[in-house]
Amino acid sequence: MLGVQLVQEGRIRLSITPEMKQSIHLLTLSGQELARYLQDIADENPVLELEEPPALRVRLPRRMNQGQLYSYDPLLQARGAEPTLEQLLTSQLRLLGLPSALKTIAVYLAGCVNADGYLAMELEEVVLAKGISMAEAEAALDILQSLDPAGVGARNLRECLLLQIRRDRAANPHAERMVEERLEELIRFHPGRAGNRLGITSKQAQAAYDYIARLDPKPCRSIGCAERLHYIIPDAVVDIRNNEVSLRLNSAGIPRVSLNEACCRWIRDANADEVWSGRAIEARSIIRSVRMRRRTLMSVLTAVMSEQESFLREGTASLKPLNLAAIAEVVGMHESTVSRAVSGKYVQTPHGVYELKAFFASGIEKVSGEMTSAPSVKLRLKELIRSEQAERPYSDSQLTALLEKEGIVISRRTVAKYREELHILPSLERKRWA
Repeated sequence: MLGVQLVQEGRIRLSITPEMKQSIHLLTLSGQELARYLQDIADENPVLELEEPPALRVRLPRRMNQGQLYSYDPLLQARGAEPTLEQLLTSQLRLLGLPSALKTIAVYLAGCVNADGYLAMELEEVVLAKGISMAEAEAALDILQSLDPAGVGARNLRECLLLQIRRDRAANPHAERMVEERLEELIRFHPGRAGNRLGITSKQAQAAYDYIARLDPKPCRSIGCAERLHYIIPDAVVDIRNNEVSLRLNSAGIPRVSLNEACCRWIRDANADEVWSGRAIEARSIIRSVRMRRRTLMSVLTAVMSEQESFLREGTASLKPLNLAAIAEVVGMHESTVSRAVSGKYVQTPHGVYELKAFFASGIEKVSGEMTSAPSVKLRLKELIRSEQAERPYSDSQLTALLEKEGIVISRRTVAKYREELHILPSLERKRWA
């Protein structure tokens, strides 16, 4: 027979409060993102008050007199936007004194050049779009290809290299013919075979190859860059003073948060409704979260820099292997909290600005039982390749053997992986035959 019965049962359930969610979110933000977040919150909540950080002091040139001091504007020292590639080419065309019809076609072609300097449109399409003859289109293309930088307006890599070679008075005498013959063979270059085909010595073929390797396959990539510059403001500064590690959080650009006393007094005296009381609670919660973020970051940074003190004193070669679990155990936090604390954060060290994640390097065990980090192994690999003979470069197997003699036992596949990450060519492509 079915019945209804009351049963008392104890159960533990993990729940997360809105304030905890907010603290977690603030911990993942970088300093710049935190400043924007606080500004947005303060615009919506009048109880929260932001105190803008003091302006940075600018060291003025010694030659500036007192009269110039008052008129000094740091914004006038900022670099203006560079002209785009199309604007640069068009300005050169204006100085050539071309006939109006030819100039119009050349300006149109200048607008069809991509960021690398190549013509991104077929001449047949230009003929149909502008209603001109092929001869007029080719004449305008010749004018475009005569502009600076050399190689602009090329339709393929071969034409780009040839344009640079023909403009260079000091060009290698065999480079043009080598590019015209078979460009594909330059990838797997052998001076003996190339010399036999061109009727020159292997030494001359090697000299021509070296000259071609110095040419720019993308001559316009550094002109009128449309990408927005990304400036990194370090979240912390680490230095060594009086032989001791000094660590401080970088508060530049981050406003100080506090409660608006007048607003809080009005809410308390006027017995305001729940909306205003909720805003006061929200403001206090944000202040606590900001303080907790600061304490957490400081604890994690102190633990990381304590483990990587040898790096601070000696450089990348002394970087130790480290993982999140080790830092979480030191600071008494969960690994996920440490992961959020290091995400997107940068540290200014005596050896440059590093992302905080860079200090968590994987470990490789040496023959002696000591642990070394992957970045230090890459650095040693780079040094070995730099010291090799150009005529007899080390293969990946030879590099593996050399590292093994130093007590670093890794596979040939790992060596090849590290070499590719360092953007170093294979031994066959690094070899200089003559």
